Amino acid sequence: MRIRALVAAAAVALIVPAVPAFATEIPSPASYPASTATAEPETVPEPTVPEPTVSESTVPEQTIPGPTESEPTESEPAESESTDPEPSETTPLTATETGPLLNVGVYIDDAPRRSGVSLSARINLFDRPSAAVEVVWQWVDESSTAVGEPSAPVALVTDEQGQARMTVVAPTAADGYYRLRVQATATADGATGSDISSSVIALDNTRPSFTWSRNLTTFYPSKDGYRDTFAVTIKGGWEQYGYTVQVLNSAGTAIRTIGSGELTWSGSEDLLHYAQPRWNGLNKSGSRVSTGTYTIRAVLSDGAGNKTTKITSVTVSWKKLVWKTFYKKITPKAALDAKYVGSCSSLKAPARKDWAGSRGFRSNVKCRGGNTAKSRVITDSVTCLPRSFDGNYRNLTVKHYGGRPKGYSKDVYLVTHLYKPRTSGDWTLAQRHQFGNSVKWKTMASVASPNALIADRRSTKYCASVWWVSGLQSGSRYDVKKYSVGVQYRVLV
Repeated sequence: MRIRALVAAAAVALIVPAVPAFATEIPSPASYPASTATAEPETVPEPTVPEPTVSESTVPEQTIPGPTESEPTESEPAESESTDPEPSETTPLTATETGPLLNVGVYIDDAPRRSGVSLSARINLFDRPSAAVEVVWQWVDESSTAVGEPSAPVALVTDEQGQARMTVVAPTAADGYYRLRVQATATADGATGSDISSSVIALDNTRPSFTWSRNLTTFYPSKDGYRDTFAVTIKGGWEQYGYTVQVLNSAGTAIRTIGSGELTWSGSEDLLHYAQPRWNGLNKSGSRVSTGTYTIRAVLSDGAGNKTTKITSVTVSWKKLVWKTFYKKITPKAALDAKYVGSCSSLKAPARKDWAGSRGFRSNVKCRGGNTAKSRVITDSVTCLPRSFDGNYRNLTVKHYGGRPKGYSKDVYLVTHLYKPRTSGDWTLAQRHQFGNSVKWKTMASVASPNALIADRRSTKYCASVWWVSGLQSGSRYDVKKYSVGVQYRVLV
């Protein structure tokens, strides 16, 4: 997981210890013993002449020789008589007596890193252009505590601006912020100096997290409007990860990259950063892939280089949907599902002796019911249709063959409707038509996009079907010999 970089590196106080913990300590001037201005030199005691143990008459008189030209006088004492310093006032050791110092600076990029990744550091020796130097580096945490072991000395030569670059390796440590500490030693004169970078690296070893989904398990890239495109939806979080989505064949070879770049901000907290790459069934050269199952591999990476990989699969089929025509003739007897016959009316079966399966609608043949329910004759009819592969139909036509009864001279009529099914509640009537005397094929409905008139067209339990109603009242009579239904449906071939 990417760690947010610090935004005010200049506000961080540099912690520059005079001597890093991992360097060879050089005693400061204060650690040297200072000369004492009032110290007296040790006095050499004069030789003592022992008392004679015999009588004076037996001991010759001793003569102490005086000074000669080769011996020091009192005003010029011999240096060999003592190695102690001459008593005098002295001053402490100056800084230059500890060795020359280097004015060192170290700089690193404040980008997120993961452990073990190499990065470049710039060393500045502000007063040492074109100089040879050895540098030892080590990481420190936010409390300036050393992390890991110091590096081996790295030999560098500064350029005309006193700059040089070296490669360092991000520490193996917990996620957090770390600075680089260096100590430099000049090859020419042993001058030393150290610095800690003001910028930090954000150590990030956490892999990015994401979820994804596919729209299809099998898709059909033929351009027929049915499941032509395979798509995956990648959902990240608040971070703007980079991503790559590839298609792999059965040998594990990538044959197409279908998406790459950075996740896009959706503007919605429900989706956050996302990507929706799609595949049309072609390889990277633009040719159709073979029918079969392919692996879809998604790789997300963060700014530190951490990566997360997920895979799914999809089957490619080059079958395509084609329209097929269905046409069927059916007798009123075979199509009948329900009927209503008023007490003054009848439904004659068959309508004529030579029309097998036909029906004759007869209103008010038993009594005069006028415009009331007693005079009505109504049938509900239905026929099944072939299953359309995707549940879509077109160009539905419903007809009947019929007209005025044979030998009847008065004007007659028949009213028909198609039922419009609903997912809940009562069905409604649509496509109302009224027909007259002539005996012939007559169109009850002709609909280019009939999906709304086909019941259970996507059901796996019931057949897709067309329902219609035929009826009359008020003394009318009408014979129906046959119905016909024609429609186009889709098959996958």
